Amino acid sequence: MGQTLSVSATLTAPSAPRTSTKTAFSALALGALGVVFGDIGTSPLYAFKQCFIDTKLPAQHDYVLGICSLILWALILVVCIKYVTFVMRVDHDGEGGILALLALLTAENRRGVPPKAGLITLVILVGAALLFGDGIITPAVSVISAVEGLNVVTKAAQNYVVPITVAILVCLFLIQSRGTSKLGTMFGPIMLVWFVAIGIAGIVPIIAHPEVLAAINPIYALHFLGLGHWIGFIVLGAVVLCVTGVEALYADLSHFGRKPITVVWYGVVLPALVINYFGQGAYVIGNPRGLESPFFALVPSWGLIPMVALATVATVIASQALISGAFTLAEQAIALNIAPRMNVIHTSAMEEGQVFVPAVNVALAIGTILLVIGFRSSDKLAAAYGLAVAGTMFVTSIAYFNVIHRVRQWPLARALGLVAIFMISDTAFLLACLPKIAAGGWVPLLIGAGIFVTSLTWIDGRRQIAKRLAEASMPVAEFLADIKERIDKRIDGTAVFLTGDPSGVPFVLHHTWLRARALHERIVLMTAIRMNSPRVAEADRVAIEELAPNLFRVTAKIGFMELPDIRPVIQACVTEGLHLEDETTIWFVADPKVLEAGSDDEDAMQKWKRGYFAFLLRNSRPLTDDLCLPANQTVEIRIETKM
Repeated sequence: MGQTLSVSATLTAPSAPRTSTKTAFSALALGALGVVFGDIGTSPLYAFKQCFIDTKLPAQHDYVLGICSLILWALILVVCIKYVTFVMRVDHDGEGGILALLALLTAENRRGVPPKAGLITLVILVGAALLFGDGIITPAVSVISAVEGLNVVTKAAQNYVVPITVAILVCLFLIQSRGTSKLGTMFGPIMLVWFVAIGIAGIVPIIAHPEVLAAINPIYALHFLGLGHWIGFIVLGAVVLCVTGVEALYADLSHFGRKPITVVWYGVVLPALVINYFGQGAYVIGNPRGLESPFFALVPSWGLIPMVALATVATVIASQALISGAFTLAEQAIALNIAPRMNVIHTSAMEEGQVFVPAVNVALAIGTILLVIGFRSSDKLAAAYGLAVAGTMFVTSIAYFNVIHRVRQWPLARALGLVAIFMISDTAFLLACLPKIAAGGWVPLLIGAGIFVTSLTWIDGRRQIAKRLAEASMPVAEFLADIKERIDKRIDGTAVFLTGDPSGVPFVLHHTWLRARALHERIVLMTAIRMNSPRVAEADRVAIEELAPNLFRVTAKIGFMELPDIRPVIQACVTEGLHLEDETTIWFVADPKVLEAGSDDEDAMQKWKRGYFAFLLRNSRPLTDDLCLPANQTVEIRIETKM
């Protein structure tokens, strides 16, 4: 290892503290209505119509009943039974989502070296990567499907659909840095109006053609699935669109709680969706030509423009919820060390989980706008949509099985029997979406593949660095013997050395420059451990051990949903009697630089992966900024690491 010295002089603005407040159940329920159900609540704009577009079937009576029945039972089996009844009962100290499941299954670090990514980690990484792919296509298909309602008002609007959609999306992404705390108070009431409106719109056609209610019988769904020429199977690729956004129910578990989400689902969302889908079915039974735009056909002419406006606002809210979810997912990925460090800004001092990630925002904006310009219609976008959703649901089932069997200790037969039921529908939806690859489904797959490779490269690279640093650490007894004869050469003040190894003395401390010039009067070895739990109680924040006179080891714990801020750790140390807050404290941090390992190194990374990791490392957020270390009290020591 070669070394160079550099001094950090970067100023960082303090991040807002994250606090939680107790709210009334009604407020939680209304908030859940606005944030959780935006995506699944706007799917009637395109899902029913897409079933006929994909299968190229006419709007005949039996076909309509079959598709309505499939949609109803997809909502029941996937949302009601799988997610609301079972999956949402498995949380990680209140946190939900696919990465919360990964945290439950992740092994603890040994000597500061992250464990090698196992099969289940790789599978969950695929699901998380697909969620990001879904995050790009959802705003595009949702907003353009709402704006296309103008075509029902006048055909002259066709040429303006794409420009209007792009303008709305540009405005949406531009306001992300302001946070959603103010907008959030409006989301719930607006979405309540939306669900009431789509429910009312579906009632009149059902009264006119009550025979559509026969679709409640699952026999119609099974009969449709049995149609020849694979039509019954192909339609599942469109039916899955009616459950898009189902992962939001689970991911937002910590924000609202299971009970408010469940009450709102059964009391408002499910009835409104079923009535509207059945209303569209009833309408096309009586008006087969209404398949061109069955959702807006439910609205009388005087209500078209208000409904288009309401649909546009609802899709913006749905997009906002998904974008915010992508920010939270990125924050969790960074905390679990499966993604490069990025700037994460907390936009609310009152609400936990409201974060803004500039790099993710730019990527989502560019990807979403390019999709709108490239596909130009909701029909084409919907044809490409659903593959990422189906893939994520499939992965969630696998992760759920591992958690209930390995962590919750369910008997194998019981866990396998339950998840096998989920996998029947998940596998069917996933296979039915495979033909969408050629129609544009390659877009979320390509995005997901890029994110997966990036994540895996980051995991392997960070593990290699941690391993090299651990190998270069020195036993405490050897270090004490080395400095004993130079006890009079120490300088005043405290030196804090950050290290991932919670047992030895880090290489940074016995660095040639420090050994010759700058051993401080008091030395603190600090290891900040990212826990697999979302948050850590302040009483458990630090553990302090005195290894020798004026030599301390501090083990600090930070939850994976907490800011990686050193200031709460400093305060916890002060509470325990170890003062690190004064200006005489100097912080020492290793700054790794990647070099090519020798040909005889069995653990050497592949050339392309090493180069890509070096690129990610150079462009990731500096650790000193991430920890909010005082710039004029921080020294970064360059460590050349061969890998």
